[in-house]
Amino acid sequence: MSRERAVSSFNFVEVWDYDTVDLEMRKYIFKPELLAEVREAYEFAEKAHRGQKRRNGDPYIIHPISTAYFLAQWRMGPKTVIAGLLHDIIEDTPITYEEIEKRFGTEVADLVEAVTKVTYFSKEKRQQIKAKYLKKLYLSMVKDIRVIIIKIADRLHNMATLTNLPLEKQQVIASETLEIYSSIAHRIGMKVAKTLLEDLSFKIINPEEYNRISLLLERDLKERSQTIDAIIDYLSVVLHDEKGLQNIEIFGRTKTIYSIYRKMTLFGKNFNDINDLLAVRIITDSVDECYQILGIVHQIFTPLSGRFKDYIATPKNNLYRSLHTTVSDKNGVIFEIQIRTFEMDLVAESGAAAHWRYKEDEIIDVQQKQKELDEKIDIFTRIIDLEKLSSSGVEFENQTDEYDKDKFLEKTIQSDFFTSSVYVLTPNGQVITLPFGSTVLDFAYRIHSEVGEHTTGAKINGVFSPINTILNSGEVIEIKTSSKQQPNDNWLKHAKTNAARSKIRKFLAAKNENETKSKKLNTLKLITETRIEINKYIEKNNLKWKVNSEEQITEKLKVLDYNSVDVFLLAVANKDFTIKEAVELVFVDNDINQNDQFLNQFRSKKYIDKRLKNDIIVAGIENIQTTISNCCLPIPFEDIIGYVSKNDGIKVHHTGCQNIQNEKMRSRLIKVIWNKDVVETKEYFVQIQIKGDDRPNLLFDITKTFSHLKSSVYDASVQVSDAELQVKGKFLVKVKDNNHLNQIVTNLRAMPNINFVERLSSAAE
Repeated sequence: MSRERAVSSFNFVEVWDYDTVDLEMRKYIFKPELLAEVREAYEFAEKAHRGQKRRNGDPYIIHPISTAYFLAQWRMGPKTVIAGLLHDIIEDTPITYEEIEKRFGTEVADLVEAVTKVTYFSKEKRQQIKAKYLKKLYLSMVKDIRVIIIKIADRLHNMATLTNLPLEKQQVIASETLEIYSSIAHRIGMKVAKTLLEDLSFKIINPEEYNRISLLLERDLKERSQTIDAIIDYLSVVLHDEKGLQNIEIFGRTKTIYSIYRKMTLFGKNFNDINDLLAVRIITDSVDECYQILGIVHQIFTPLSGRFKDYIATPKNNLYRSLHTTVSDKNGVIFEIQIRTFEMDLVAESGAAAHWRYKEDEIIDVQQKQKELDEKIDIFTRIIDLEKLSSSGVEFENQTDEYDKDKFLEKTIQSDFFTSSVYVLTPNGQVITLPFGSTVLDFAYRIHSEVGEHTTGAKINGVFSPINTILNSGEVIEIKTSSKQQPNDNWLKHAKTNAARSKIRKFLAAKNENETKSKKLNTLKLITETRIEINKYIEKNNLKWKVNSEEQITEKLKVLDYNSVDVFLLAVANKDFTIKEAVELVFVDNDINQNDQFLNQFRSKKYIDKRLKNDIIVAGIENIQTTISNCCLPIPFEDIIGYVSKNDGIKVHHTGCQNIQNEKMRSRLIKVIWNKDVVETKEYFVQIQIKGDDRPNLLFDITKTFSHLKSSVYDASVQVSDAELQVKGKFLVKVKDNNHLNQIVTNLRAMPNINFVERLSSAAE
């Protein structure tokens, strides 16, 4: 356009001479010693890179000089410019971090190290290394935004000289630039860098569309220039001459080729349908004058409904502030007018770089600077939170190795932080930035995870709206919650941002895990209680002599179509069978009578016992029938003694059992020993008492320990004191021997909340 800004705010050229950098710095750095320090850094870099060439044969030092020149145009301080001069020195020369730190200080060395690529990445592993590198870049940016400012300056010069590379590599780098660096530049408000990176990348990625839009712009350039010049002249007369506003600038603004392409592609518009091809920018001294000029503009032109945006009252979260209005003149020509102060214009052009703009004698506190910037840009804290989630391995869609986590982090940052944004407000006026298309649910999780988990909807500009409502810029959002509300699977469909979706997945995973544990514990409890009820029924009705063998029980379960005793017991617990039905159908044989049972026992003792060996050897004889005494329940290979009873044969006691200590019983004692060859294949009852502090899943953990150590539980009783929150339980279990028992006791004592474990000397205790 013929009436564009007279003095360009950014001179995008390749620089061959360091003096150009020096002249640019002298515009804002006035202390000779600081300028000398930067020159020393140039000489240090020139010496380190001496003899190195770029792809086109140019001396390599041109690249860091050009990078430093861009930084100087953004008025960055001496240390940042020095870091720009040295940014490739660790990667491409033998110079180390320690040498830089010793020569130029820790702050410069940290900046250089942060910008340095992780490693050279080959074509085969480019994506893996890129994800790792970008993770480092994002996290370094959180610590010091100057890292990304230097990297953007570095990428600008690389894009200017990209034609020296093979076309395939040009397209890869251009795609990365468009996807990553231009997005970051936009998010931190560096508009000039963003538009340059976009157009340079687009020209390589899609040269046909680039050339087509260029020709369309050229075709009507003369007519558009005349139109915009007439508008500027008219505004100048009204604002300068009639309204007396003297210190203002009015100029035309050219829309970039890539921004035109995006509008045509995203919104399905033709070139002639894009209204803001014609645009005017008015720069003035104060905010009051901005609104005064807006009122004048709306008096002399017709404002289009719904096309006014006040980014002064509600700034974008990339530091951008301005008034935008789209109007029509008396001839029906539609154009946009942007109104801002000189300070706003500076920030609009260079964004975060303006926050770091050099001020003479300013004492720099990097952390404080970052905090101030984060309050305006609202990005660093969220990247840190996301990194914590990545490091913990939680909610990352089953990503397991480091590459997966780095790639997921990269994807989430790009989709949630560096895409097109909407700017909405909390009821107290805080501006919240969200990706385009975000919903009430995304906003709620952006406020806090707990707010998100209990969200029922929101009031948008005072009107209640459901959680899946898509948000628009400028809306005031007030989240409504309920303590009874919880996330469900459908929420994953309503959330747009990866951050919100990740938190929802985390909640659902934890909920499913708790429900699964609770269900397993409840099932185990039902099975145990049912088994106890069945044993009581058999005992009460004197049916022990009718109890089926394990093989018989298994066969009866097959007939009923149950594949295990536990599954059948659960069916009984669920009232599919009564206790009586369960006993009669599965656990006892009702066809056998007591006389037959006695006869079978007699025959078994007479013929079968002679062929079998007992687990107890009595006075050297292996086939005498013995019974383990219930009063002390000895187990292999504890010291034991036999007692010849009047009616029940030989009862085997522990030698220390109190029930055989009186003088009258000693005459009936007989020497017995364990039959090692037999007991190795058998298990024996023992009763264990456990005391501890009550907690969720305690019973489940105890029974799991028994199961893990291959010890079956045959009876259990548990008492809980609500007043003292104490639990006391007795468990009748089977063990192989005393070593097995000791192993069980040791593991139980090591469990959380268990205070006391002992073996009871009597099953009746």
